[in-house]
Amino acid sequence: MKKERLIKSIIVGILMVITFWFGFRPVIKGNVFQRYIKMIRKDLNFDDFEYATIVIGSEPEGIASALACARTGLKTLLVTGDSSLGGYITSGKISRMNPQKGLINGKRVSLNKGIYEEIFGRISIGFSSLEYESQIEKLVEAEESLDVIYNSKVTEVEIENQILKGITVENPQGKFHYTARNFIDATFKGDLLKLCGTPYKKGSEDIGFKEFYSPVEFNFSISGVDTEALQKNRKTTDFIDEFQLVLLSYQKVKPNTKMVSPAFIILNDDEVVISGLQVYGVDVEDDAALNAAYKEAEQEAIMMTAYLKNVVTAFKDCKYKEGPESLFIPEYLHYEGRYSLTVADIMENRNFEDGIALCSEKVDASKFTKDNIEYIVVDPHVYSIPLGSIIPANLENVLMLGSKASYSSLAATSAGSIPARITVGESAGLISAYSFLNNISPLEILNQSEELKSLRKYLKHGGIYLEDFSEYILVEDTQERLIDLPVYPYIRILAEYGLIAGGPDNNYKLDSQVSQELLAVLLKNAIVKMAPELYTLDMDYILTSWEKKDILTGEAAGQMILDVMKIQWEEGKALYKLKEILPAGLVDGLKAEEPVTMDIVYVLAVETVQVLKR
Repeated sequence: MKKERLIKSIIVGILMVITFWFGFRPVIKGNVFQRYIKMIRKDLNFDDFEYATIVIGSEPEGIASALACARTGLKTLLVTGDSSLGGYITSGKISRMNPQKGLINGKRVSLNKGIYEEIFGRISIGFSSLEYESQIEKLVEAEESLDVIYNSKVTEVEIENQILKGITVENPQGKFHYTARNFIDATFKGDLLKLCGTPYKKGSEDIGFKEFYSPVEFNFSISGVDTEALQKNRKTTDFIDEFQLVLLSYQKVKPNTKMVSPAFIILNDDEVVISGLQVYGVDVEDDAALNAAYKEAEQEAIMMTAYLKNVVTAFKDCKYKEGPESLFIPEYLHYEGRYSLTVADIMENRNFEDGIALCSEKVDASKFTKDNIEYIVVDPHVYSIPLGSIIPANLENVLMLGSKASYSSLAATSAGSIPARITVGESAGLISAYSFLNNISPLEILNQSEELKSLRKYLKHGGIYLEDFSEYILVEDTQERLIDLPVYPYIRILAEYGLIAGGPDNNYKLDSQVSQELLAVLLKNAIVKMAPELYTLDMDYILTSWEKKDILTGEAAGQMILDVMKIQWEEGKALYKLKEILPAGLVDGLKAEEPVTMDIVYVLAVETVQVLKR
């Protein structure tokens, strides 16, 4: 009888699991799903210093990871070197957040849901540092499975066969050793990754500019503003666009500052925060350089405030109030992962099998210019960020977050945008939980297609927006797919180095006529980035002499390229000589006295560099 009851109980138990997994589970999502998982995981026992997941770093992506994992009921530890959870949002005085909208099947869809929406809401909003910290503290305190230790630093790691077993943490209370199944590095510099010896590149090193970084950002507040008037103007005119034009018309006084996509946020009755002020060419590893950049930016902000006081009525009684605690640094190190996300992946709207989050942020190469412009390489419809890009090359059970993940330096301007960081962070927390519950490392998940399918379902039920899609950038005039054009392989290469700009409409002006200057400047930059060791002062002099507004003809293009290669040519016969150097099919398409179009210029630039490198 007892045996029959036991068998009956087992059958009922199995039926309950089947009912949940195939019946209720598909309609349980987000927090509801996580609360259910938490309920059935209360039987897990951990030692005092043992955790399922340990997150290092309290940047917003780290907060998202810790919350997501803790909400599954798994014991989670958040280690921060700070005394609070404000991260770079607070220290950088970031006061505006724009959720990303992807274009899927002709419809705009929100890509940042879940914890992002819990913090910032569903629309573009302005907020103060206090409001941000208050919301974060509220979310963290609500999670009984989440422990936080402040003012702490990881000093030692214990690694065995690419598995991180434990870490040593030091803080004012002493020195402690913690173990976990998985670890997540959400620090700005990659503190944990450095200790583990994960390879990395600095700044734009991957495209020929070692130790060259994105401009640092200086957000500042102005008080004494008639914010009521601003509110009225926002409702009745194109004031926001006009205000942006006013700021872009400002003549800077400091040599290294610039204003890119300026905006303002109303904080209270008389105070606004201005964003968009940047300092170019700062070595972010050098504290003295950062301090100098801060002073330069603050002086510019004070002068800008005086300018607004004189040209915008609502600012007539204003005064500069304060800058951020520290400059916001968008880019520093890029760690090597199992896969490196490229600009081409973004341009092709890649839908990865191991996609863990969707993104639609543009790729911006404006870090290479001092001008007040956005240099948009490509503005994708939507693409997925792969799991392989957040698993370090030398570790199996560690995930890495933020712009330091395995993205090319230009791809990081998109995938490393703050909304994407937070959504990837939430996914990382769920991935760590899935890994623990299924006794499988993140790397093992990556290498098994069936596990990736199961993980995808788990992430979707956990609140991550993941949809299958097939999107392509189309040529506006012909509606052809960009990737199908013969010139695309060359566009792909130039885009990877930030040498091409499609702008917000992805218009690469393929059929337009160009000047001699355009090819000369493109060749300069292509050689500097793609083959920097070959660029000489003599070559610079030659190309500068070709920087003319005259229409580029086939003969002029041939002469210029031969000059760069220091090959003699006869007037009117440059193309005959060029055919010996570049592919004959390419040169045959050039006519000596006819204009050369942009698509051919792209091909000429890449082929020239490739010949120089042989």
